[in-house]
Amino acid sequence: MQFSLNENQKKAVEYDRGPLLIIAGAGTGKTSVITQRIAYLINSGKAKSSEILALTFTEKAASEMVERVDQLMPIGYEEVQISTFHSFCDRILRQEGIHLGLDSNYSLMTPAQSYIFFRRHLFDFSLDLFRPLGSPSQHISNILKHFSRLQDEDVSPEDYLKYAKSFRRNTEAKKEHYEEVNELATVYKELQTFKHKESRLDFGDLIITVLQLFRKKPHILERYQNQFKYILVDEFQDTNFTQNVLVNMLMLGKDPEKATRALRKKAKITVVGDDDQAIYKFRGAAISNILQFKEVYPDCLRIVLTENYRSRQEILDAAHQLIQKNDPYRLEETENIDKKLLAMAPFEKVVSDPVQLIVADTSNEEAELITKEVLTLTGNKDRLKNDNSIVNKKYDSKGQSVFVDIVDESSGYNFNDIAVLVRANQHADEIIQALKSYGIPYKFTGPKGLYNRPEISPLISFLKLLTDYTDSVEAFNLVKMPLWGLKPREVIDIMRLARDRKLSTIEFLEQRWEVKIGDENITTAFDPKGTSVFENISVESSNALGKILGVLDKGIRETISKASLTSILYDFCLDSGYLDSFLNEDTYLAQFQVQNIGKYFNVIKEYELSNPGTDIYEYVNYLDYSIDIGESPSVDTDLLEGYNAVNILTVHSAKGLEFPIVFLANLVSDRFPSRNRSDVLPIPDALVKEEIPESDSKQEKLREERRLFYVGATRAKEKLYLTAAKYYAEAKRKKKPSIFLDEFLDRKVSEDFVEDQDNIQKKNISIVTARDYTENIDPKELQGYLPKTFSYTQLKTYELCPKKYLYQYILKLPAKPNSALSFGITVHAALKGLYTEFMTESGGLKGLTSEINADRLVYIYNENWLNIGYENKRHENIRKRHGEKILRSFFSEFFSKNDKVLELEKFFRYKLGNYIVTGAIDRIDLLKEVKGVKHVEIIDYKTGKRRDRKEIEKDLQLPLYALAAESLFGVKVDKASLLFVEHGVKEEFTISDKSKEAARVKIQDLIARVVSGDFDAKPSHMCKYCDYRNICEDAQI
Repeated sequence: MQFSLNENQKKAVEYDRGPLLIIAGAGTGKTSVITQRIAYLINSGKAKSSEILALTFTEKAASEMVERVDQLMPIGYEEVQISTFHSFCDRILRQEGIHLGLDSNYSLMTPAQSYIFFRRHLFDFSLDLFRPLGSPSQHISNILKHFSRLQDEDVSPEDYLKYAKSFRRNTEAKKEHYEEVNELATVYKELQTFKHKESRLDFGDLIITVLQLFRKKPHILERYQNQFKYILVDEFQDTNFTQNVLVNMLMLGKDPEKATRALRKKAKITVVGDDDQAIYKFRGAAISNILQFKEVYPDCLRIVLTENYRSRQEILDAAHQLIQKNDPYRLEETENIDKKLLAMAPFEKVVSDPVQLIVADTSNEEAELITKEVLTLTGNKDRLKNDNSIVNKKYDSKGQSVFVDIVDESSGYNFNDIAVLVRANQHADEIIQALKSYGIPYKFTGPKGLYNRPEISPLISFLKLLTDYTDSVEAFNLVKMPLWGLKPREVIDIMRLARDRKLSTIEFLEQRWEVKIGDENITTAFDPKGTSVFENISVESSNALGKILGVLDKGIRETISKASLTSILYDFCLDSGYLDSFLNEDTYLAQFQVQNIGKYFNVIKEYELSNPGTDIYEYVNYLDYSIDIGESPSVDTDLLEGYNAVNILTVHSAKGLEFPIVFLANLVSDRFPSRNRSDVLPIPDALVKEEIPESDSKQEKLREERRLFYVGATRAKEKLYLTAAKYYAEAKRKKKPSIFLDEFLDRKVSEDFVEDQDNIQKKNISIVTARDYTENIDPKELQGYLPKTFSYTQLKTYELCPKKYLYQYILKLPAKPNSALSFGITVHAALKGLYTEFMTESGGLKGLTSEINADRLVYIYNENWLNIGYENKRHENIRKRHGEKILRSFFSEFFSKNDKVLELEKFFRYKLGNYIVTGAIDRIDLLKEVKGVKHVEIIDYKTGKRRDRKEIEKDLQLPLYALAAESLFGVKVDKASLLFVEHGVKEEFTISDKSKEAARVKIQDLIARVVSGDFDAKPSHMCKYCDYRNICEDAQI
């Protein structure tokens, strides 16, 4: 990507006279334009950071935008509101929801939690048709999807009920259809009522509820209109109807359609998008938003970015030729503009045929031809024999690909330069098999997410066995873990012997070891034995099976004693040696797996935080529902960026990415374009707010598929391969070539699909699949894992022990949960809740909150109680009563209605050189205001032991917070305090310029050491309190 702006980009960045539509073709630098526009508005003084709102669609995109803006801004600036639509609306509702009678501490449900919530109330709903008694929960997922789509179209329960009544009066409507509509409309209303009563929302509620808030309370909308003078929307072609309404409300008021021409003309709204890359109709995106933008803002300036800094001209010309088939439903046609992209990227290599078609007879052959071309491109083809006789020798003793360490500069391409794009995840199966058979490393996370990762699946099996140890499927998954060292034949023998005796696997192991897991003295039975307790099982494997019983025994004991999920799983990982098995491998894959394990621990922690008082049985049910509906946390593939392997992705996943070489595979009818599948419960046409260009939905579906093909093709920088086969799987009927091939290549491709039937029969064989170790690679650098953002807590950890920092923040090893952290979170939440209500009352909204007193503080405390990490219930109860006592003392000693609280949990991002330091100031109080400058006190609550003043003065926290507050928020910090809640002591300090400068230098030094890779341990007496003491060889215990 270019670094300087071209003429149109510069014009887009600096325009400031009204609405702006930036039509940014593929590879034209739209992200650079939108981020540089934000920086320009701030640096030119046209807007303060707080007056800019930038909206995008994913947390990852929002984070990347924040990072780019950080790089463009000078040291110290107040954070710009850059977020997803949902995060933005969540923030509004937590601040303003009280005006709708909404609890600001509502629980935001995940799809799985929404499913469980609906299922819990299943027989409370007025369901009949959609609750078959033989399988009552059969339709839950489709019903919830239906309601979510209604919310995307700004259809409230009242709107749906009104439609149902009018539908009844339509004599042409079939009785059954009316009953379906009426039942769904009734349940939609009932569901919203139940959620409101229990203070729950799901993601679909967020935007439509904000719209309701703005319509009912226009003064609140006006406040946000006054705050955000500039609004920027990225990927505007992907917005749905309600998102577009939200943006227009913020610009034009409660009734955007009634806005005057003058108001529309001066609206400072910038939308960036490309109608040719609108590919998310299936999740509610409305392409009409970008197509009709000029109707809403008739005086908008339209800037078209056509200078492409990615692809060769031949690829761009073919892509443009294809997408023109969507005319006249394109901006190029309706706006009479030229969207043909011009190649501006310099290419050193000479490439013949930048666009190449490969047609195979069978899908197996297509996969093999792709594989051999990959080997040719990377200079590895001559290293192979012409048959599969050495397939099983393509991996070393660690299961690492033979090609992974090969670097051939003369070949020109690495494996990582190559991407294979498919229309659907399952279409990648045969291609993956072919890559495996030749030992080629590849990266493919697929649709399954975190729960199906091989390093996570055994952890899930372990937890499930604690709720039902007779589940032999989960037992098999646990027993076959490489960790235990059992041979495949031994695992099979164990399963067979158990079945023969009509016992579950674990019951069989108990029988042979003559123990019962969960009994008082079971651990004494697991001393390693000199002989095997099983026939045909080695002594080592026999003892490993005993160890499995041992970890299950401990897990069951912890389950009975009500230990937290994270505690139970943490002990399993340590006692079994599971974490050690990864830490002993210095490979990218091992580091990736450890970080995935850490992410799974975080997922469980979040579940426990959201579900106080939960137990393992509830969690396993939740997990089962999550897996059933396909909800699984995504895997962060960025961790594998440095891994030299072929990229395999769906075209949807590849949007926003680019690769020197792209294979667009499986280009036949019914695969690409895919079959037209409509929703099981479609929204009635009368309720669809989007204005679709034409009534033929099939043609619009084909246009969307064509746009998807366009997106896939324009990912290629230097060479694009279009591949297809005449026959797929066991199909007897020949496939037709994709219609898009004719359009892209500007010729009839059907001639390439003439086959020799005898030759096809010979080729239709399965490719041998090698061991699934092709992701392994062995670099020693950690550069890809080093952070760009640091918090005070992280820096404090590094200062204490760099090796602990490595474990916790680079490798992200899960730390054992502890009650001190839980208690601290609870106390902070209680104090924030109390002062939030105090600020509401002080702001003139008295009566909207409860009376502020010690009882109210204790009530908030109990409502936010976390029970994670306590030794047992008695420990928890004692701690809980103690907390109530100290909070009553706090209220008596420190709460004053004369306090002028400005901010609570004020987050900051402070720039130091090329890095960002983050933090959250618990409280900022106004002391006085002199000549427009607010003089403040910053306060941080502490729930741990009290520290003396000398120790505090050496600490970085208060000087850092003072630096950030003064640089970012425009205040003068007169006083900085640590308030030790449990001890009823407040230590106050004056932060000098000298101490702030010393802190700044110290922080920069710590960051420099982290970035340099200095992670040597600092053994001390503190090692005995470290969560990683059992895996750290340097620990002083």
